[in-house]
Amino acid sequence: MKIRFLTILIFLTSWSIYSQEVNFDSGSTKEKNYFEEISYESVYDKIIIPVVINGKEFRFLLDTGAPNVISKKVLEELNLVNTKKINVSDANNLEQSMQAVEIPKIEIGNLTFENQVALVYDLNNHNILSCFKIDGFIGSNLLKNSILKISKSDKKIIITDQIKRLNPKKKPTKFKIIGSQKSPYIEFRFTGKNKEIVSDMVLIDTGMDGFYEMSNRAYKIFEEYKVFEVLARANGVNSLGLFGAGNPTPQNLLKVETAVLNSTKIKNLIINTTDDNNSRIGLDFLNYGDLIIDFKNKKAYFESEDTITLESLVPKYATIVQDNKYVVGLVWDEELAKKMSFGDEIISIDSYRINEMSFCEILKLKKEWKNKTNYSLTIKNKENKITTVTIEN
Repeated sequence: MKIRFLTILIFLTSWSIYSQEVNFDSGSTKEKNYFEEISYESVYDKIIIPVVINGKEFRFLLDTGAPNVISKKVLEELNLVNTKKINVSDANNLEQSMQAVEIPKIEIGNLTFENQVALVYDLNNHNILSCFKIDGFIGSNLLKNSILKISKSDKKIIITDQIKRLNPKKKPTKFKIIGSQKSPYIEFRFTGKNKEIVSDMVLIDTGMDGFYEMSNRAYKIFEEYKVFEVLARANGVNSLGLFGAGNPTPQNLLKVETAVLNSTKIKNLIINTTDDNNSRIGLDFLNYGDLIIDFKNKKAYFESEDTITLESLVPKYATIVQDNKYVVGLVWDEELAKKMSFGDEIISIDSYRINEMSFCEILKLKKEWKNKTNYSLTIKNKENKITTVTIEN
């Protein structure tokens, strides 16, 4: 048996922040020996929690792959001052200048988080984020001294500073906290059919859909060990960052026999690569168990069955939003690639007129057709030629 442990850790996050003037590591929790249970709202599978600032309640998305963020509307309502400009790049390495501001007090349940630094972004005018009707993000820098438990089955989160009160049922895995944003990175191990073993240090990202996305940087290192079966290769874009979709690049669709998170084995995991500088794991793990992220002691627990066997359909294509249109991001299927390509506008899916829908309406519809095995797809290419293809899984 060949066993080779190859671990990658890239010291960048899905939000890369370039500033020495703004300290995202500032701030503290007023309470000691705390245990707060909070019900959350699931909106398109994202975790939305109530937050109080200056006596007013807001809706914030829980995102451990990001720093704290408030909307421009909240900034204006709270009349916060002393903002600073810093450069930030998103998951597609697109960069913009953003304001940063210190918020004197953020209340979550009965907990008070003081002097918290947050970025400012116009969430209300983002074509996708506006659908969640949120006022900001609770990021990993706010949670740096706490322990977070997420239970999708109960639709609750717990924030505490005492791990014993959570009574974990699994042994923990140590993780690393990177940067002033306090991003949590955990080891994710893979075993191929050839019994080679590699491991990736991945960002725990509660703002990300799916199980796992592998950075192309990581895949280039792993490729020679043949741990991953290559299902398809394509040129395009398969993810939308905060600042847009980015430019088309070569991507890979992979499958691995066994992946291990904490002590849980995941069988038949299908993986897509991305241009993010880091690999990351997302919200789909919560479908199989509770997740505890112990920022205080740098340990994580995934409380699930010992083995998860996936039966996911192999995707034939991916979609993105580009130039305010819903378009083909890339095409994995070779036969389908003869009929459609990156940038083709999606006109309809079965009887649904996609090009006449808002992006929020499309988000609702995506859950419905996600696991459909057969449907018709009508597209318009760059020459304005309209074609209807049949998708069969």
